[in-house]
Amino acid sequence: MTGRALARVLRVVAALAVVLLLPVLAGCAPARTGTGPRFQVAQNPSPAWEAVHLRLVALPPGERVTITAAVGRLWTSRAVYAVPATGVVDLDKEAPLEAPFTGVDGMGLFWSLRSAAGAAATADEGWGISTQSVDLRAAIAGRRVAETRVQRVGLAAAAPSRAVFDAGISGDYFRPVASGEALRPGVLVLDGTDPGAQTGVLAASTLSAMGYPALALSTFGPAGQLDPRRVFTAERLLSAVAWLRSQPGVDDQRIFVFGTSRGAQLALWSAVAFPGTVYGAIAPGGTTGLVCPSPVPSPAVTVGGSWVPCVSGTREPSPAAVLDLGRIPGPVVLGCAGADEQLETGCAWLDAAAKIRPPESFDVYLRAPGATHYFYLPPYSPLLLPPAPHAQATEDARVAFWGAVESALSAPSSLSR
Repeated sequence: MTGRALARVLRVVAALAVVLLLPVLAGCAPARTGTGPRFQVAQNPSPAWEAVHLRLVALPPGERVTITAAVGRLWTSRAVYAVPATGVVDLDKEAPLEAPFTGVDGMGLFWSLRSAAGAAATADEGWGISTQSVDLRAAIAGRRVAETRVQRVGLAAAAPSRAVFDAGISGDYFRPVASGEALRPGVLVLDGTDPGAQTGVLAASTLSAMGYPALALSTFGPAGQLDPRRVFTAERLLSAVAWLRSQPGVDDQRIFVFGTSRGAQLALWSAVAFPGTVYGAIAPGGTTGLVCPSPVPSPAVTVGGSWVPCVSGTREPSPAAVLDLGRIPGPVVLGCAGADEQLETGCAWLDAAAKIRPPESFDVYLRAPGATHYFYLPPYSPLLLPPAPHAQATEDARVAFWGAVESALSAPSSLSR
């Protein structure tokens, strides 16, 4: 599915959500009440992009309780816990005896959901975008003692978008539903830069749900008219930034560019080349220098039709190949995966960048040993998670990465007004 098609899905589902969500919630199976064993859910419904806090209370101490999570009949997960003397199993504090994850992980039952057929979770419409019901059951010695249904409100309901065809750009704009009066940093998300996955619209909708205006830009041109050379033009960037700066509620002095995978280098270049226009950069999963597209040599970026110098190959990041990140006035968020199947030298590129710009206030350079390429997707779902042994490391990196994004965007401005 293309970024444009995915955006249309978001808008359609958002329109239906108002009609459908209330009846769905009204028909949810309630948590058991009374004095017996029961689930306690801190927030229900809860946003799909945030953790949900679960406890099982009034359990018989010393027993083993098995908790299962299910989405429909196809997706399930299971964990076994020892019941402490208090009779309370707090999933945020207790480590399971048996589970597809290790250690304390309050959301482990959610991101470790697996298909009975062994299929991977590849549809972002179902994992994060649409509102979803997760059925939880607890059993002791094979007898069910508690159950509840948790509603995870999807991004389509929380972050509606509108198509943008203006000023020579095309994309989808996600304006926060509850933006308040304070100006918020705007984020230009480079869409269409991830080979094999459309992650830009998903990132932009997540940012909007977090309260930050985001424009998912068709990086290489309008849908159906993509430049086969995959060239990023400075003119398209500047037009998109100017459009975003003009939107109500956007702090025009704090514009971030967010690019992943092949888009990471473009986000960094944008902030380095135009430090008076772009405030900060979020650039996980890619190189920290401009790399020419291959196999046919062509520019990665052009300015006024002229090539911007780029290097061939990603194997050995030399200091000369790394962009001068010290020119970026605001926060920089970088990230690399130790088991990246698409960019084996990702952490070498990050280390080279750290020599040029050691982490400053509110910068985050995330190194995720054991994680795979899509460590920058939103957490708490099995979307594009690899199988064991890399699943947990990748999920942990997702939580850390999006925490870093929130930290960077919410940091006080370093600019004098």
